[in-house]
Amino acid sequence: MAPPVIRLVRSAPDPLGLFLRVGRAGQKDLQTFIAAGDASFSGVVLEAKRADKQKELLSLVLEHRIDAVLDPQTQAMGTTGGYTKSMDVLPWSAKRAHTLDDFSTELARRKIADDIAQFAIKYGFTQILAPTHLISGPNDPWLEIDIATTNALISALQRRNASSIQVNYSLAISYEAFRTASKRSAILERLRNLSIDSLWLHVDGCGSDSSPAAVSRYGDAAADFHTLRIPIIADHMGGLVGLSLLAFGVVGGISHGITLGERFHCGHWKKVATGKPFAPGLRVYLPILDLLLPRVDAEKLFETGAKAKAAFGCRNTACCGRGIPDMLQAPARHFLYQRTREVAGLSQIPESLRPMQFLEEHLRPASDRALLAVGLTLPDALQKKMASQSKRLNDLRIALGSYAQKRRDDVTFARHPKTRAAREARRS
Repeated sequence: MAPPVIRLVRSAPDPLGLFLRVGRAGQKDLQTFIAAGDASFSGVVLEAKRADKQKELLSLVLEHRIDAVLDPQTQAMGTTGGYTKSMDVLPWSAKRAHTLDDFSTELARRKIADDIAQFAIKYGFTQILAPTHLISGPNDPWLEIDIATTNALISALQRRNASSIQVNYSLAISYEAFRTASKRSAILERLRNLSIDSLWLHVDGCGSDSSPAAVSRYGDAAADFHTLRIPIIADHMGGLVGLSLLAFGVVGGISHGITLGERFHCGHWKKVATGKPFAPGLRVYLPILDLLLPRVDAEKLFETGAKAKAAFGCRNTACCGRGIPDMLQAPARHFLYQRTREVAGLSQIPESLRPMQFLEEHLRPASDRALLAVGLTLPDALQKKMASQSKRLNDLRIALGSYAQKRRDDVTFARHPKTRAAREARRS
C-alpha cells in the first residue's frame, strides 16, 4: 500500500486593507451596512472630536471585530485653517491651533501622549494614528517632534498595559517632498527606529483624481517604504487610482470616506476658516466609470435612456435589489458594497498576477465604457465631465500598462495589514 501523500497547506494571505473614514456623513449608513453582515473591510477611522456622538457606531465596530482607529486630529489642529472650536472638547486641545512650543519639552509631549492613550483606552479603540503634523520635508521641525511624541504614545500605552492597541504613523507630507528621492530617503531613515505597526501615507494633492504621472511617481515613492517591513496604507486614496496602488503592490491598504474624502488636499488648512463648515452630500458611485456623481447628475445620466441604464446601472441584486432606484436612494450602501467587493476581489488574485488582471478587468472596461458615455446626449457640464473622464481613463490605462512592465524587475510588494480578528486569534 502506497504511503499517504502529505500535502502542505499554505495559510491564506492577509486580505488587502480597506479603512473607512467617517465624519459627519455616512455614519448611519455604515451602521446599517455592518449590522447586515456585509462588513468585509479592515477598520473604521473616527475623528476624536466625534467619539461621543459616534458611540453606537464604535460599539458596533468593536462587536464585529473590526478595527476602530482613532484619529487624534493633530494634523488639522496644527494649522490655522484646520483647527476648529469643536476640537476643544479634546484633552490635548490648546483651545487654538497647536504651535511648536506646545510640544517643545519632553513633559509637554508626554502629557499629550498620555491624554491620547487614556482617550483611546476609555473608548475601546484598537488602533491609533500617531499625533503627527503636516511636514514640508525632512528638515521640518515638526518631524522630530512627531517622532518623539509617537515614542511617548507607545510608552504611555505600555505603562497602561494597553500594548495591544496598535500605533500607526501618519506621514502627512507635501507631494514635492514625497516624490523627491533625497528628501524621501532622509525621512525614511528617521522612521526606521520607530516601533510602529503601520505607516499611513497622507500626501498632499494626491488621490482618486491624480494624473497618470502622479500615480506612477506615488508608486515608486511608496515602494521605498517597503524596507520598513510594515504595512503601508494610502490614506485619502480611492477610485481606480487607489485600487491600482493595491493591485501593483505598492501599498497594502487604502483609506477614504464614504463617497467622499478620496483625495487629500490641505490647502484649506493654510487659510483661516471663515463661516460655517461646508458638509458635502453623499454621491452616487458609478464603478464602471470610476466616477462619484452628485445625485442630480446621476439622474440626468440615467434619464438619457435604456443604453445608459444598461451600461451604468447597478444590476447586482445583493447590492441594489431595485437597481437604479436603490443606487440613487441609498448611495452609501451601494458604494460600500461595491468598494468592499473591489478590494476583496483583488485580494483573491496572486500578487504577481494582480497588475495585469487589474488592467484587463478594471481599467480597460472603464476606459471602453467611458467612450459610450461620451456618445450620450447630456447637459453641457455633464458632457464635459464625461469627455474629461474618458481621456483621463485612457491616459491612465496607457501609463499603467507601461508601469506594469517596469514593476516586473526587482519588484517588492507591500505587506498587508493584519485584521483585528487575525491578531486576536494569534494572541489567544
